[in-house]
Amino acid sequence: MRQDNCNWPGRIADDPAHDLIAAYLTLDIQKSPAWVDELVQKINEIQSGRLASWERTGNAYCLSVYPQHVEIEANYAEGAVKTQRIPLTMFAEAVKAWQAMIYQHNTGN
Repeated sequence: MRQDNCNWPGRIADDPAHDLIAAYLTLDIQKSPAWVDELVQKINEIQSGRLASWERTGNAYCLSVYPQHVEIEANYAEGAVKTQRIPLTMFAEAVKAWQAMIYQHNTGN
């Protein structure tokens, strides 16, 4: 899957945070309805206060979701790599767009 196929309203090409979100979605969530639905559910639970935080380790990244931000850390990086903090609202918009794309692709519309 190509990261440039991951777009959402406000996506900025060559922005490090946006590129990391795209990489996370394409490599770890992929086109799995179950995985994207779980991610949306956990984001909603955190935004509503029902859950304080949540973590998911995927193929390439470890994601930590908090009320104000997410942290995405590469699983495969050699040496010390700085974890990227991304506002939760920005991440949630991208995830919802990815979810819509997956469902559109699966229904053929």
